[in-house]
Amino acid sequence: MPIEIRRKDLKTLVAQDRAQLVEVLPASEYKREHLPRAVNIPLQNMTAATTKSLRKDQAVIVYSADYQCDVSARAACRLEGMGFQEVYRYTPGKADWLAAGLETEGTEAKKVRIRQMIHKDVPTCAPRERLEDVKSRRRPNQDLCVVVNDRNIVLGVIQGETWEANPQARIAEVMQPGPQTIRPDLEPKDAQKLLRNYDAANAIVTTSDGELLGIIKIAQKKAQKTHKAA
Repeated sequence: MPIEIRRKDLKTLVAQDRAQLVEVLPASEYKREHLPRAVNIPLQNMTAATTKSLRKDQAVIVYSADYQCDVSARAACRLEGMGFQEVYRYTPGKADWLAAGLETEGTEAKKVRIRQMIHKDVPTCAPRERLEDVKSRRRPNQDLCVVVNDRNIVLGVIQGETWEANPQARIAEVMQPGPQTIRPDLEPKDAQKLLRNYDAANAIVTTSDGELLGIIKIAQKKAQKTHKAA
């Protein structure tokens, strides 16, 4: 039975040269964009002849588009039937890799995305901290502080009137929960559409796991619109 593998473990195995990464989508999709060091063996072309380049004494990791795509599941079972002993399936696929802001290869790998505009120097605080302690390290003109847990998952924000809450209160008690976030693989035009009615100077960028990557500044765009309207 193929074993499901997470992004973090996939990165480790490939970086240590302990696994072979195989995209099983059609060649046209592979050429546009694929994970680094991946080879392409489309499911419809998967035979003993086309898999000769793969070593049977080393782990094989197959992936396709995303959770909705079953191609990687079928490919993994097919490889096991061919005698490959250690087969993994990266079920979230290419969509998950892109949503984590990780590098890719292919003809579209260098196109501009939000990940290239991220500001990583973002003030953060923990839910158990007291507001007065967070305020004591607040920078001049800083309105946003992102609340994260010990795994860097975004839980909420401190901004606006929240700064004037009870200084003795815990951050978890006064934070604004569930702030809108965007993924780093978005193209700027798509992010602009998504944030059309977003009334804030910054947008928070996270992975598909909710992990904070940074922010993008959108105040300049709003200022330009105001100037044109005037």
